Amino acid sequence: MEPSTMRTVPGPRGAGWVALLASLAAAPAALGAPGHGNSGATITASFADSCRDFTAHSSKDISYVEFHYVDGAVVKDETINRPDYAVDGGPGGEIDFTRVKSGTTIEEFACEPANAAPTALLEIQTPPVDQTFGHCYEATGTLIALVCEQSAPRTAWTNNSQVPVVSDTEPGVFYWGCGFFTPPSQCGMTMTFRGTGSTDPDGDIASWSLDFGDGTSVSGTWSAPPAAVTHLYVPSNESPLSCVRGDFVDGLCRVTLTVTDSAGQTDSQTLIMGVIGQNLD
Repeated sequence: MEPSTMRTVPGPRGAGWVALLASLAAAPAALGAPGHGNSGATITASFADSCRDFTAHSSKDISYVEFHYVDGAVVKDETINRPDYAVDGGPGGEIDFTRVKSGTTIEEFACEPANAAPTALLEIQTPPVDQTFGHCYEATGTLIALVCEQSAPRTAWTNNSQVPVVSDTEPGVFYWGCGFFTPPSQCGMTMTFRGTGSTDPDGDIASWSLDFGDGTSVSGTWSAPPAAVTHLYVPSNESPLSCVRGDFVDGLCRVTLTVTDSAGQTDSQTLIMGVIGQNLD
């Protein structure tokens, strides 16, 4: 048996192998460049709109984003393949936390909702507040109030900011006047309210209720907000508005809008109204 021999690679061929080995040694660095390969990545993310919106950025293409919602649902998006990702959610789509995978890195991001309270805004449909007797005007003297002609067309929405106040502790009184320009028979007692101007920094108002002050009320979810809620006040022997007697003034109605957000926080606003110059006979 012939002894084994070791062959020396000729110069030119040996140089080629050295170059090949050098390129293979450099390959992991090339594959590790941003947007490529399966090495570690740097991932940042943020939430907005009460944990309904989500954005993420990575130094590499994102492989997937896995959403874990407050209601228990889990959704995984594996069709991304780019370094930037964003989702604009809606009511009921509050995210608890997400997992983002990019390269070999998996990062988990939890959302901490701000949970700011809502602000209620109650409005009543009236004639224009233009300081004319035929529409709405501010009364001064013995009666400090906003007075509106009850029989005039109601083309405006009026809130507490337009009603004169006597003190900082009570909202002003809003009065319907009737009988000055038209027969009392033409003065309707059907009022229209709305609360769509109510706001919430988190944008998560969930429900509303409207107490008409006469022992009746109505409520609903914010998916059908109170855009124009009508109510008929049936006159009684005690009051033209038939409102419940209470600790304020008999015959005046305290109409109260209450809004509640998804965290259970509430806010209310009350509009006090009455009737003057109304002949019920």
